[in-house]
Amino acid sequence: MKSYMTQELLIERFQSLRFRISFVTKHTQELEELNDMKWTKRIIEDCEGGIVPDGGELRYANRLWKKYSDNGITIDTQWNYIDSCLKDNRKIEAIKTYRKLHGCDLKEAKDVIDARDMQLKGVI
Repeated sequence: MKSYMTQELLIERFQSLRFRISFVTKHTQELEELNDMKWTKRIIEDCEGGIVPDGGELRYANRLWKKYSDNGITIDTQWNYIDSCLKDNRKIEAIKTYRKLHGCDLKEAKDVIDARDMQLKGVI
């Protein structure tokens, strides 16, 4: 039995890809990354308008996902960003970042970020 991706899930996956690209772009501002960001934004807008990406676009999205997963966000940069959010009292942003990077639910992300916050404050 084949399982089909709903439009909402497709949009969510492309938004996650856009987030990964934007995370890297914040640090480098390279033209290629900005173009990848624009392309991903256009695909999200198309999906929201009811246009389904074709096979070529999905293959390109898969290559971008691998590119920004392997080279873009390392464990160190992820925790550095989350730590800076916590130090600046931006706990919600830290939770959102963790959720998007790990694809987990709100409770799991909140528990991890709360533990990290306590660790940074020296409570643990």
